[in-house]
Amino acid sequence: MITEQLLKTSNLEILKYLFAYQQYLHACINRKLIYAPTFFERVYSKAEDYLKRPAKHTVSRFQEGICCICGTPIPKNTEGDHLIARARGGDDYEYNKVPLCKYCNSSKRDRDLLEWWFLKGNRLIDLDPYVLAVYLKNEYRLLSKQRELYAYANEYLARAYSQGKEILNYLSIRYKIANDVEQGRITYEDYFKDPIIKENEKILFDHMINEKREMIKPTRIEFYIFYENWVNQHENFY
Repeated sequence: MITEQLLKTSNLEILKYLFAYQQYLHACINRKLIYAPTFFERVYSKAEDYLKRPAKHTVSRFQEGICCICGTPIPKNTEGDHLIARARGGDDYEYNKVPLCKYCNSSKRDRDLLEWWFLKGNRLIDLDPYVLAVYLKNEYRLLSKQRELYAYANEYLARAYSQGKEILNYLSIRYKIANDVEQGRITYEDYFKDPIIKENEKILFDHMINEKREMIKPTRIEFYIFYENWVNQHENFY
């Protein structure tokens, strides 16, 4: 839900928060475990420095030969399309270009990425963290030129901010519980009585079999539950 308070949050605050959010989520997915909230806090404290740097990792994504939004195969020699449209003031340089198929590019047109994404009925978590990072860096560059970093954010940035907060609040709560188990402050017996754990016993059983272990640590258990219930609902995520 987008509250009046969220709509009065500055562009800069939301860009920093969302950048730290995507870095945190990317790390969790890569390692298949939930990181401590301090990971997010460290990235957030330096987020503006990261946002000022060009999104140089866009170059490597062209070699994959797929649309970065839907996964459709595209020629590897494509020049790419502007993530921040030229009509909106986006720069015509390589770090503002991403590999998009004809359908996604024509569907997005000159609209803001988040506006287009939410109008399609998608959630923030359905958006590849790589694409979000490129967007945030180029949006920071654009808003800096327009001197609007400290202006109130638009509806779509506010919606992304709201959804990012919901995801991180959930992960923070579940990390604390998992860490308490790993540190011996909560017994495994009590942990497995937790309603969220009991509701997801099949997910846990399947992953225990796949990893050929009798037990996997709680921060990984919590990741699998999060991934299956939040992330894996969208087949093109990562």
